[in-house]
Amino acid sequence: MDNSELISRFPSQTILVLGDVFLDEFVSGDCSRLSPEAPVPVLKVDEAKTRRVLGGAANTAANVASLGAKAILIGIDGDDWYGKRFAELVRGLGIAYEPVRDGRPTMRKTRLVGQGQQLLRLDYEETPTVDAKGAAAILAAFRKHLPAAGMIVVSDYAKGMLTKEMTQTIIREAHAAGKEVLIDPRPQHADYYTGCDYITPNWKESQGLLGQSESDPTEGLILQNGMALRDSLRSHVILTLGARGITFFDREHGTHFNLPTQAREVFDVSGAGDTVVATFALARAAGGGLEDSVRIANKAAGVVVAKFGTATLTREELLDAEPGESRLIARQSLAELSQGLKAQGKRVVTVNGSFDLLHAGHAYILEEARAQGDVLIVGLNSDASVKAYKGANRPIIPETERARMLLALRPVDFVHIFDETEPMPFLTEIKPNVHVNGSEYGPDCIEAPLVKRFGGRIHIIEKIPGLSTSEILARIRAG
Repeated sequence: MDNSELISRFPSQTILVLGDVFLDEFVSGDCSRLSPEAPVPVLKVDEAKTRRVLGGAANTAANVASLGAKAILIGIDGDDWYGKRFAELVRGLGIAYEPVRDGRPTMRKTRLVGQGQQLLRLDYEETPTVDAKGAAAILAAFRKHLPAAGMIVVSDYAKGMLTKEMTQTIIREAHAAGKEVLIDPRPQHADYYTGCDYITPNWKESQGLLGQSESDPTEGLILQNGMALRDSLRSHVILTLGARGITFFDREHGTHFNLPTQAREVFDVSGAGDTVVATFALARAAGGGLEDSVRIANKAAGVVVAKFGTATLTREELLDAEPGESRLIARQSLAELSQGLKAQGKRVVTVNGSFDLLHAGHAYILEEARAQGDVLIVGLNSDASVKAYKGANRPIIPETERARMLLALRPVDFVHIFDETEPMPFLTEIKPNVHVNGSEYGPDCIEAPLVKRFGGRIHIIEKIPGLSTSEILARIRAG
């Protein structure tokens, strides 16, 4: 079975996720001055850029949902304001959520971000071990959803939800029902996981699980740790190694293989392990072989680490052969992409144009557009579209090459090529929070009524004199 056929089966799969859940907050703003009270930076918070997304086991469920499958999530949250925000995000992604409450508040991790860099993380959490009543409620929810699940994922953040007895009961009853169990582990709970089918530690976690002091990975140590975990836990081991990729250790045949990382650019590793877990679980539930499933999970990690913050990915990104091309989005995928981004609390920005003979004026507009939100989607006029409104001699650069150039620029997250001479169909699918236009079109541009109808706003950027493709071509011809 090739990857495209396997990924096409994802929507018919159901993954049951149990584990510690929390809310990830990203409080963003300007951090360009020091406090007069102490030598510490001042973050001037921009409320419009502050966002909240699902964290912990909930991010694994979010990845399952963004890949088109059904996610069922069981976790502990609080009956508080943050719990309500958490529930709203879960509902927005279509995740079936079974909350268990034992009196603790909703956990959250607040990251302070200035100029695109994380400055500090604040953790708000109370982590008592779940009591007998709470444990019984968790197992009751697990038994309720077990028959529908194609794979069980236990996402352990050591925050008090999981006990050894509960974890072993989940493994035992899942196996009795013919279901596999994948565990995303924490070192202090090594004895919880014996007999699971898959365990997914990173390098540091592998050392903790084996009681080792920290050291850099070498080829010899990687093999030593992977085999030791495989034998002690009687489990397949998916060892994630950052820039070294993933090494898989097969418990049945005693073999192993390594896949190098597919990431072209690492922007943020937050939640990348959750993406690996979700994608591997879906691939196995869909009937994928072990090596094919690891390859797909490795590719998914390569896509998601190029995004800012705790992130997910879509089937379209996973289906595309190259990481750059995975951000070239077809018309039928625009709405799903936009809805998924907004459900994560992200502010979606659009800009459109031909971007022929890419130059400094384009770079300025794209940088300014990206500063208006969290994700920039560029609508690119196709070759036919450009010819229709600029004449038979344009474009100079073909659409595929223009798209590749745009995707090579840091401000650009996604590109969509459209054939219409006007961008309204593109904008109708995305319904952006902000649409950016040049000052030559003004605030009453043709896109304004549509964008405002969907609750968005128009942002106008002043054009830099002398920097347009037409003016550059004129200077070339004159020279």
